[in-house]
Amino acid sequence: MKKDKRKPTTTDAGIPVASEEFSLTVGPDGPILLHDHYLMEQMANFNREMIPDRQPHAKGSGAFGNFEVTKDVSAYTKAAVFQPGTKTEVLARFS
Repeated sequence: MKKDKRKPTTTDAGIPVASEEFSLTVGPDGPILLHDHYLMEQMANFNREMIPDRQPHAKGSGAFGNFEVTKDVSAYTKAAVFQPGTKTEVLARFS
C-alpha cells in the first residue's frame, strides 16, 4: 500500500481535522452542534470571503412629464412650484 502524502486539513490554529466531510451531530439524523469548531470556522470564513460591489447601473426605469397644480395649496407652502396653474417639468425614477 502507498502512503498518502497529502497534508491533513487543519483548523485556523493548525490543529488537524478528523473529517472535512462530516459535522458533529446529535445522533445520525440529529441537529448540528455548535461545538463543531471546524464547521463554525468554515462557515465564518465563507461568510466573510467577499462582499460584492455595489452595482453602479442598477436596473430601473424613469418617466418624464409635467406636474400641474390643480388645487390651491398655498396654506401649506409658498413655493412658486406649487402655486395654482403652475406647470413644472419633472423626472421620476423607479428602481
